[in-house]
Amino acid sequence: MNHHNSPNAALQELTARGIAEMIQSGAVSAEALSTLFLDYAQATDESIHAFAYLDRGSIQMQARLLDEGRARGGDVGRLSGVPVAVKDVFDTFDMPTEYGSKSLAGRQPRWDATAVKKLREAGAVVFGKTKLPDFCLGQAADTRNPHHLEHTPGGSSSGSAAAVAAGMVPVAIGSQTGGSVIRPASFCGVIGFKPTRGLISRAGMQPLSTTLDQVGVFGRNIEDVALVTEVMIGADDSDPTTKGILPRHLLSTCQQEPPFAPKFVFMRTPFWDQMDSGAQEAFEALIQALGEHVVTIDLPDVAKVAVERLNTIVQAEFANALQEHLTHSSEEVSDRVLAIVKRGRETKAIDYLKAKDAIESTASGFDEFFERFDAILTPAALGPALKGLDSTGDPIMNALWSYTGMPAISLPLLQSDEGLPIGVQLVGARHDDGRLLRTSRWLLKNFDEITGD
Repeated sequence: MNHHNSPNAALQELTARGIAEMIQSGAVSAEALSTLFLDYAQATDESIHAFAYLDRGSIQMQARLLDEGRARGGDVGRLSGVPVAVKDVFDTFDMPTEYGSKSLAGRQPRWDATAVKKLREAGAVVFGKTKLPDFCLGQAADTRNPHHLEHTPGGSSSGSAAAVAAGMVPVAIGSQTGGSVIRPASFCGVIGFKPTRGLISRAGMQPLSTTLDQVGVFGRNIEDVALVTEVMIGADDSDPTTKGILPRHLLSTCQQEPPFAPKFVFMRTPFWDQMDSGAQEAFEALIQALGEHVVTIDLPDVAKVAVERLNTIVQAEFANALQEHLTHSSEEVSDRVLAIVKRGRETKAIDYLKAKDAIESTASGFDEFFERFDAILTPAALGPALKGLDSTGDPIMNALWSYTGMPAISLPLLQSDEGLPIGVQLVGARHDDGRLLRTSRWLLKNFDEITGD
């Protein structure tokens, strides 16, 4: 992999690791590099609308502090000077956090979310806040797909995926409850990674569903995604789901060659017949090209049940999370959000508890696959990005893996006849994130050879 170590390399080709190396070695200052990224982002975002908040002063201040620390001989960190765009569900002490909702305009947190704090401790520059539908579930934001401005970038991490796809930042963070990392990554043609649930703290992140919410990462290469994820992993007393989580060596693991050529199991899922016909053909061609590397099976109806259970949990927990907010500002919340809250309030306690109790047995039902296969291979979305900005697409291809909390990644490997990206989703065993990333890197590296392109 070329790290593009000269500051004159095209900004869009700089990797997060390459930037950190340049800043650590003194080849370029964090402030100079931030300025280049800012100039490019401000011009580019006029047509993409990825950012809800992009403030030159706060970004340059962060970069200047890094440069001063380095000048004093301090450790500048593994993400030194790397611009990271942050979805506007994560609290930031120096920028507003409004969850995409007019009802929270001007909300200014006092502290950083834990994930953001860990990024800053590693030397990252928090490069603005990215747009999302209000409260992740409401009316779609006006963000556009950099590949085709008439098409949706997906949701709800729309701004984060679009910012990376447009080259405004090398990496970004988002969140996924249903399909909000994998689907936008697929639509925007970037890598989107949702690690095993419980590895990264969600403290200081707007709760949509306290059971299912996860932090995710967007990037243009596997190593950058592995590094950013690795930096955020760790136990946090403010999020009990992270109890006992130790550091993970995702970057060094993903850089190793697999001991054997990976084996995949292709799962069509019960929703295969809803897929765009061009996307179906692209997947069938991929499976044929993978030959003996892949076995095809039909996913049992557990997927359909999981989608219903996920919706039950999300609606009930979202209604609960918004309870207090709605008592004093419901008139500014969109009808779409209010309708979901209404359904959540009508959810029966027994249905909610049954849906939660079944997570573990559903997830462990997949464990045996990973004794024979390195990853489950399945579509990341029902097809390429839809035309129009009203809908962000259907998360049905992601719901099962969000429900089980298994790690999943979308790789930009296929495209439609119109040239729109189609992501390939790989799913790994819980807590075996390094292996999933290593397998993904192998597939990206050998894809042309496998498919004969």
